[in-house]
Amino acid sequence: MVFQIVSVIVPIVLYTMSVWLLGRAGKDARRYRRWLLAACGLFFVSWYLPSPLIDGQDTAFTTHFLGGGVFTGLYWYYLKQTLGWQGSWVVEGVSLFVLVSALGVMNELFELLLKQTHLSRLTLTDTNWDLLANTLGALLFFGFYSVCLGRYSKTRR
Repeated sequence: MVFQIVSVIVPIVLYTMSVWLLGRAGKDARRYRRWLLAACGLFFVSWYLPSPLIDGQDTAFTTHFLGGGVFTGLYWYYLKQTLGWQGSWVVEGVSLFVLVSALGVMNELFELLLKQTHLSRLTLTDTNWDLLANTLGALLFFGFYSVCLGRYSKTRR
C-alpha cells in the first residue's frame, strides 16, 4: 500500500515543487515541462511493470531502471534545459551520474526506514541490483541524450 501512495505522491510533489522553485528563481519552468511530465509519468508507470527474477530473487529491477535511472535522466534534462546549463559531455555525464546516485541512495534509505518502522516487509538484499538498475537506466538515457538530444548529435553539428 505504501508503494502505491509513493507512486502517486512523488510525481505530484516533484512536478509542483520543480515548477514552483524554478519559477521563483526566475526561470521559465513551464517551457520544457513535457520532459518533467514524461519523467513523472514514467516514475508512476514503473511501479506497476513486472521485474525479472535475479538469482531466484524477486527484484524491482524494472522499477529502478525506468523509474530510477531513465526517470532521473528525463528530470536531469528538464533541469538542464530550464536552467540553460551546458557543460562538456564529461561534466554533463558526471552530473547525471551524481544525480542518479544521490536519488538512488535516498530511495534505499527510504526503503530502510520503511523496513525499520515496520511499514513494509521489504527485504534489503537487492540494494546492489537497485543501484545498478538506476545507473544503467541513467546510462541508457545519457546515450539517447548524446545521440538524439544533445549538442553532440549529428543534427546539431
